[in-house]
Amino acid sequence: MPWIRATFNENQVWVEVDDAGRLKAQGGRVAMRYSEGPGAKIYRAGVSRVTPHGEAKPEALPEGTSADAPAKKPATGKSSSGFGSAGTRTKAQAEGALAAAGDLVASFSPDAVLAFTDGACQGNPGPCGAGAVVKLPDGRHLERSKALGVGTNNVGELSAVGLALDLLDEADVPADTAIELMTDSKYTNGVLALGWKAKANVPLIESLRRRLAPRRVRIHWVAGHVGIPENERADELANQGVEESKLTSR
Repeated sequence: MPWIRATFNENQVWVEVDDAGRLKAQGGRVAMRYSEGPGAKIYRAGVSRVTPHGEAKPEALPEGTSADAPAKKPATGKSSSGFGSAGTRTKAQAEGALAAAGDLVASFSPDAVLAFTDGACQGNPGPCGAGAVVKLPDGRHLERSKALGVGTNNVGELSAVGLALDLLDEADVPADTAIELMTDSKYTNGVLALGWKAKANVPLIESLRRRLAPRRVRIHWVAGHVGIPENERADELANQGVEESKLTSR
C-alpha cells in the first residue's frame, strides 16, 4: 500500500494514501505509522490532525502491525509499559513510546485542553523544580516554571500538576471542560488517578485531589524523554525551577 510523509502533532509520520496520493480515510481517520520499517505499529489518526508534506510522493512501505492487536503480557505477570526507562531504553522502545503518546493524543476530543507536567530535582532530595505546559483549544499556549527549594522528585512531579491547575484557573477554563493531563511520573498517576494510598507527601496529594475533584480531568502516564515536544518543554521548565532553587539555597 502507498504511504506519504506527513506531520502529526509536530511529529514526522507516514500516512496511507490511495494511488492518486489522496489520504485514504475511513470514518474521519487515516492509517498512520511512525516508522517505515517492517512490522511498524499502524495507528488510526484523525484526518484533521494530519498535514501531508506538499512535495511528498507516495512510497510503498513494508507491512506493519495494527496497534489494536492485543499486547503480550510480560512472562512475570507483572504490568509493564514495555518502553523501558529514560536513559536506558532502546531505539525501538523510544519509538514505541512516542507512537503510543501520539496515538493517545489523537484519541482526545478537539475541544479538550491538553496539559503536560514534569518535575525535577538534583539529589533527590535536592534543589527541586516543577514545570507545566497547557494547550487550549483556541490556540493559546500557556506555560510556567516554579522553584520549590529543596525537595524530592515526587514533590516536583506533584507540584507540576498544581502548576497546570493554576494555569487553568488563571485562564478561566470552565470546570466542566475536558482536561487531558499527561505526566511521565507513574507515582503521580498512581496517587492521583489510580487510587494508590498516599504514604508520603500526604498534604500535597490531598490538596491536589481537592482541586481536581470539581474538574473533568483525566490523568495519563506517558514515557518521558522520547521526543514529545510539550513533555520536553515541561522538563525544561522544571529544570529552570531547579536552577532557581539552587540560587535561593546558597
